[in-house]
Amino acid sequence: MKIIIFAFVVSISLHLLLFKQYKIEKTSQEQTHKDVAHKKSNVQFVKLKQIAPKPIKKEIKKVEPKKIVEIKKPAIKKTIVKKKSQREITKTLPKKYIKTKKTVTYQKKRTKKAVTAKKIQKRKTIQEKTLENFLSQKEPINNEILNELQRLYGREYQTFTKVQKAYLEKNLNNFQVITQRVLTRLGYPKLAAKLRLSGKNIVEFMYYPNGNIKNLKITNSSGYAVFDDYSIKLIEIAYKDYPRPKTPTKLKFQVHYKIY
Repeated sequence: MKIIIFAFVVSISLHLLLFKQYKIEKTSQEQTHKDVAHKKSNVQFVKLKQIAPKPIKKEIKKVEPKKIVEIKKPAIKKTIVKKKSQREITKTLPKKYIKTKKTVTYQKKRTKKAVTAKKIQKRKTIQEKTLENFLSQKEPINNEILNELQRLYGREYQTFTKVQKAYLEKNLNNFQVITQRVLTRLGYPKLAAKLRLSGKNIVEFMYYPNGNIKNLKITNSSGYAVFDDYSIKLIEIAYKDYPRPKTPTKLKFQVHYKIY
């Protein structure tokens, strides 16, 4: 029983101590709150003014106006330039560019010749065209002459122009007649007459409008050198009497040698 009473007394004392401790703590907390509130009430709010930036003063340098100096132009003297003579120019120029009177006259002659050559060529072409048109309207002279020409020239005859063909068709007999006339005038070759030889050969050469001949030769030999050499002598004399062509033409015909 004593123990229970003792325990009860101890518990009450403990409770009292705890309550007292709690009360002390509470009073301390209230005091701290009051201090804090007092501190808060003492706080003063201060408005801060914005400080405007000080304007930066630019140092403006005074530019002094430039002094305008009048420049006097020098008086221009008129110089009379003398034209250099042709001799002085030729002395200063290198040899490549020097043109003498001879070269200038040569060039002028050359240009004149070229112009005249072109004019002559145009005239020739016009004449050839008119001749071709005129001759194309005519029928061939003789079939025998045509056959003879084709036999002498072969395929080459087809390459000739209409003017050349007409000239050959018209004058083939004339070439032979004129040549035989010169043969009778000069006489029969003496050696062939002694041996009583006969034969024929074919001569060929180029005949030009100015009356010149070129490349005279024997194409088909008679078999005797006497006749071949004599035919060349005959043509060199007889060609001057042949009718001249309008364009350069190749002549080809027979020369006959016969003792009666």
